[in-house]
Amino acid sequence: MKKLRIGVVGVGFIGQLHARTVAESETAELAAVVDLAAAHGKAIAERYSTNYFADVEQACSAGVEAFIVALPDTMHMETTCRLLELGRPVLVEKPMAHSLAAAKAMAAAERQGGGRLLVAHILRFDPRYVQAADAVRQGKIGQPVHASSGRFTVRDVGVRLNGTSSPCFYLGVHDVDALQWITGASIARVYSRAVAKLMPRLGVKSDDAIFTTCELEDGTAGQLYCGWTLPSDIPTGIWARTEVIGTEGVIDLDVRDHGLRIHSSGAWALPDGLHWPEVNGRIMGDLREEVRHFAEAVRTEKPFVMNVAEGLRAVAVNDAILRSVASGQPEAVESWRI
Repeated sequence: MKKLRIGVVGVGFIGQLHARTVAESETAELAAVVDLAAAHGKAIAERYSTNYFADVEQACSAGVEAFIVALPDTMHMETTCRLLELGRPVLVEKPMAHSLAAAKAMAAAERQGGGRLLVAHILRFDPRYVQAADAVRQGKIGQPVHASSGRFTVRDVGVRLNGTSSPCFYLGVHDVDALQWITGASIARVYSRAVAKLMPRLGVKSDDAIFTTCELEDGTAGQLYCGWTLPSDIPTGIWARTEVIGTEGVIDLDVRDHGLRIHSSGAWALPDGLHWPEVNGRIMGDLREEVRHFAEAVRTEKPFVMNVAEGLRAVAVNDAILRSVASGQPEAVESWRI
């Protein structure tokens, strides 16, 4: 099968990982790098012997067939909508957008423009989470009764983002999707509280963490939590768990430890073994599978593993969480169905 010519838009931390993954792929070719910072974009393009373009229109004119949008979430809508209007398939990094209104505009652009949209919720390609969702679908734990999902990362992340994103959009969106995907039920109502002690002390206008009680449409009770509060020297950058208690059994996902522990220079490290580990000189794991799936599904016109409505749903829940933090009251999740 001919390799899909993919351009990566935005080559910050995650964009560079995408660029490398595409460059090493058997199903895709890194055909372009697009970045507003010309010097930086050109340097990344030169690293992978590909073309640099200042905007997506130039890249499309040069024959780039599909795009990965790895911009900050507040910039997803404009670029993604333009690419979809041009008929290009797009893999957009999570969250789909920074607001439900922006996400709905992207969904409309997909319906009207001819392009296809996959939201890059990487846990959809994590075998642990996939097996958990499959176990619930197969009835192995009976009917879900209550569930919780959340993650914390180091405070350095909050400092680096410097108020440009909320912990519930940068981190918590993973668990907003996972809780609904694994249980098979949508969140209807949330009650959320935030804490802000660390970030203000560090000169950052941001919450430290957000905790949410959820009511799911099928009566399941849920909890969500996220934050950038871990000490900088903790051995893992992701402290995450997901639990589903059912009428006949339990799902318990503890993903803080990927099975490898290294003690060096007086400290422990728990390296990533699943999301984007380097194996024999290449990026492997969930990110590689995500890119492979995107390229293969575009080439074969097969459905994506996650539909646009599910991306909208996650953004709608996050909107409700932030409204609840602001109001101090429970908030209903706005309609996201298309």
